[in-house]
Amino acid sequence: MLKNFKESDCSRFYELILFSLVVLFFILVLRNKFDDHLKFKIFLRNFNSPIINQSRNLNLLNVILNHCPSIFGTKSKFFPTLWLFSGHLQTIYSAFGDFSKIDEIDYQRKLIKLPDGGQLALDLTPPDRFSTFNDSTPVLIVLHGLTGGSHESYVRSVLSPLINRLGWRAVVANFRGCAGSKLTSQILYNAGATEDLRVAIRFLKQTVCPQTPLHAIGFSLGANVLAKYLGEVGEDCPISSAVVVGNPWDLYAGHCFLESNWIKRIYSRALASNLRSMFSQHLNIFKTPSGPIDLHALISNPSQSLYEFDSIVTRVLGNYPSTEAYYKSQSSIRFAGNIRIPLLSINALDDPIVTIDAVPIESVLENPYLVILISSHGGHLGWFEGLWKPTRMISRPILEWFQAMDLVLEPHLKTTSSFDMKEEPIETLSTTIIKSQGLKHPPGNQIAGL
Repeated sequence: MLKNFKESDCSRFYELILFSLVVLFFILVLRNKFDDHLKFKIFLRNFNSPIINQSRNLNLLNVILNHCPSIFGTKSKFFPTLWLFSGHLQTIYSAFGDFSKIDEIDYQRKLIKLPDGGQLALDLTPPDRFSTFNDSTPVLIVLHGLTGGSHESYVRSVLSPLINRLGWRAVVANFRGCAGSKLTSQILYNAGATEDLRVAIRFLKQTVCPQTPLHAIGFSLGANVLAKYLGEVGEDCPISSAVVVGNPWDLYAGHCFLESNWIKRIYSRALASNLRSMFSQHLNIFKTPSGPIDLHALISNPSQSLYEFDSIVTRVLGNYPSTEAYYKSQSSIRFAGNIRIPLLSINALDDPIVTIDAVPIESVLENPYLVILISSHGGHLGWFEGLWKPTRMISRPILEWFQAMDLVLEPHLKTTSSFDMKEEPIETLSTTIIKSQGLKHPPGNQIAGL
């Protein structure tokens, strides 16, 4: 009986091993089959690559090949979390996931006065690293998404390793009225308003880091602002290198994309709801007899689309002749050809908010400074990997890019560009210490981005 039992048990054991080997074989076959599908697609000009270090005769292509394996190399792959297998799930998790206990960051907030009576909240981190006037440690300028701020998880996922591993410093330029800042004038930010970014750069060069290499990153709407600024200043750019993540590039194409079916219209209304929630925190500034905004039209329709909000608010405050004119004139794709610093653009094919058709892939043939990275998966500002506690993979290529650029670039240490020749000192209104966890979205403001 014992002998028969052992033989039976042994037979089952071998069957289990055989079954496991078969399963492993099919997993490897499937992985190899979809391996190319999971790789990043990179678009850059592989001829006449610009020399970015004259003394060492280094061009942009060689730097990427030698220093950025997550962009162009063995690690240039993205395996999404199994239960976040679609762009919708990646985007929803980015909006509703609990990231409060990871990448915790303290900031020193400086409120600076703007020429039009408004104010800009600059969040500096680490707080104690901006007291030395002649510190040459690189500084990363960050522009967030639609109604976000320095508290956003996608911002902190980059800043935490940038500060703790690379030893950099960072400044988040919060858009007017965002991240708990007060709106003090009837001027609001939009997807193409670069004036506040210019003031922020000039303030940094005048005060805390005059001899410091500046780099920049923009997310979603902030990506469009940053790319547009880089194209506006062209050769005379005070920033050494930049990254744009989830950039809509063509705002009119993005509008058409968000109105193309009922699912995308849900995103459009969610984004408009974010804007209405943010705007409602500052209604008093617009409650004047000569106020430019039709507040009744804004408040009476809680299911507005993004286009409808832009028609009521953004178009009017920006003095654009039409909403379509706003979208077309402020799209960063119009300025891509004039960018003259290394710029990495990262988008996902399954982004439910930003259409991949707007990404200027053909522009890399005309502009050798532009590098475009596209993944099959990732959603909008997602790119989550791992099983039980997903983390953002996208921070790896971003950090590799900035580390490589800082290593080889001859920094742009101009005090200001010829576009920003106003030399009067910028007034600091206040300085406080804040925690990223203390900055919350206004009620109803959930989906950050675009």
